[in-house]
Amino acid sequence: MAVNFIARKCACGGKLEFDASRKIWICKYCGTIVEREATFDKIHVDGIEGIGDVVRQTLLDVANQKMDSALRNLEDCERKDHKHIGTLLAHISYNLSVISLAKSQNEARISFDKVKIYTKRLQEEYPDIAEDEINLYESFGDTAADVYANLMVVFDTIGEQGRSEYISAKLRPEEVFSAYANKALLRISIKNGKYDVVDKIVNNISHVDRVSAMQEVLDKYPDRNEKRELIVKLFDVSAAEKAGKRYFESYFADTTDSPATRAQVVTLLNSTDIHCSADMIVKAAGEKVDSYQNARILFDAIYSVKISDQETEMILAFCLAVSKSYDVQSAFFDTLIDKKVFFLLDGKFVISFLYTSSFSIDKKVELLNKMLSFQIDSKDLDEICNYYLNDNDDDSEQRVKILEVLLAEGVPVSADTVRNYVIRTNLDAGNKKRIIERIFATGINKNFLGNLLSEYILNSSDSMEQKETIIQYLLEQGFKVDPDTLAKYVASDENSDVKLLRIKQMIANGTVVRAGTLDTYILSIGRPDDFSEDIFNVLTANGYMIGFQAYAKFVLECRDTDKVRHGEKLAGALNCDLGSQRIVISHLGGSVNCNIAQAYILNAGDGYDIARQLLQQMMGKGVKLNAEILLSSGRLKFKKYVGENKNMLSPLTLQLCEENRMFSLF
Repeated sequence: MAVNFIARKCACGGKLEFDASRKIWICKYCGTIVEREATFDKIHVDGIEGIGDVVRQTLLDVANQKMDSALRNLEDCERKDHKHIGTLLAHISYNLSVISLAKSQNEARISFDKVKIYTKRLQEEYPDIAEDEINLYESFGDTAADVYANLMVVFDTIGEQGRSEYISAKLRPEEVFSAYANKALLRISIKNGKYDVVDKIVNNISHVDRVSAMQEVLDKYPDRNEKRELIVKLFDVSAAEKAGKRYFESYFADTTDSPATRAQVVTLLNSTDIHCSADMIVKAAGEKVDSYQNARILFDAIYSVKISDQETEMILAFCLAVSKSYDVQSAFFDTLIDKKVFFLLDGKFVISFLYTSSFSIDKKVELLNKMLSFQIDSKDLDEICNYYLNDNDDDSEQRVKILEVLLAEGVPVSADTVRNYVIRTNLDAGNKKRIIERIFATGINKNFLGNLLSEYILNSSDSMEQKETIIQYLLEQGFKVDPDTLAKYVASDENSDVKLLRIKQMIANGTVVRAGTLDTYILSIGRPDDFSEDIFNVLTANGYMIGFQAYAKFVLECRDTDKVRHGEKLAGALNCDLGSQRIVISHLGGSVNCNIAQAYILNAGDGYDIARQLLQQMMGKGVKLNAEILLSSGRLKFKKYVGENKNMLSPLTLQLCEENRMFSLF
């Protein structure tokens, strides 16, 4: 039976407004209170009574996620009264739920559009709570907690604060039986600071999804004593394991909760098979670790039971990377030593300590000695030495004191580490030779460093003065240079005079000049004036060979006062038939594929006498001047090309073409 309420008219004719909390009407003009009078109307079976029941059932179906039934009842609402406020509310509730359950973006977008449309209609057609709407809610009765919870979520989502407050007065959170409705109600209650409602929802634990509720409280509830109580109520082994280790690790990593709250979660997790890493544990209480005494209390408690090496590593990582406190680090190592917790210390932690610590040198040496008292893999020891030798930027004098600890006798230092330091590192300025001597004092096998001097000579990071000192020291240690170094060195950017001196020293020391060294040198020349006749003469004093590319670079690009004679030497050492080789050059804005003589006559940068003689040399080696060339437009004879472009040729090119009958018809 539907219950309708008819408001008595105020005798003064003033407008009546409804006070929902007192369920009375008040005249805005004279203040008269007008009670509502209930009338039972059995005639309108298909009117308010019928649609109220269907709206209620639609909202209840949505609350219990019976979406097929909800859709059928929603369609019934449309048939009964598509303009009724209940029909609008049912549409909004249904489509909000469809958005959360949508299997595609398109499905979600369609429902979202519907929510916007029906919300706009609600706000335009029913801007305030009117009697029809109140009658609708009254028809739901006082036992429709799931329906009211659903409406609370609807009104909160669409920003209807007034309606939300009205419904909240009718809601009994402890009577909500839908886990889905409770999930949404918990979310908005935490968001809106309705902590009394949150407490009632959690106390109704049989009808709460523990997993989602626990996560919502952990992630969104403000950090206070009540939060820890709620966590205890919601937590059980099954819920925790469904949430999974990854969630709890994310919680610890992202939460702003106090150490006490995070510690509470750690304690609860200890009753499950979920064990977050020690990194999570130290984050749980890390903010209180602010002195040696507090740190010892924490570490003594942690190590009162056996924990894994991995957990120890995570705690160490916290001490080094997060705390960065001398007291905390000292307390940690002292605890391990006192508890006799000896483990294989990963060298990366020592490197992290050496990199991040900003303690005085005495404290740094003290902590380093404590770390080195643990077992460290020989490979890791080498990596530590490699880092500190080659990458650490401590003050040079401090580096010497640290390296005196690291480079103890018998410490395994690899050839690569030594090579990196000697060849590429100049962090120690005047102390570098002293440290190199310390390296060799560890007992390193010099045979493994065979080409160290060769590689160091190529290095340009040290000053010349320091370089000479270290070269002399390495020579005294019996190091030599090799032919490959010579080949690389001649191609380096070193000053030509210095390069010439070093080449002579290498050769005098027994270095063999390989046949391809001259080829390498010529190809390395960057500018025409970089060519050195003296280096050329030294390299050609031994057996050598030359490739076409190097020969072409020499004749086309290098500036040499004795170019004709040197060109003859190179042409005689070619490892190919000069007449059959092709080269691609740029000329007159286009690309020309031609032989070396044609390339030279078009782009010659030498004087006339040199150019004429070099051209004769090439032609004497079988290079035909009037051979076909290849342009982007096709093939044609060289004569035709220069003839067609005669007005654009350089004076030297014109002269050479004239002499070689490139402009004649026969």
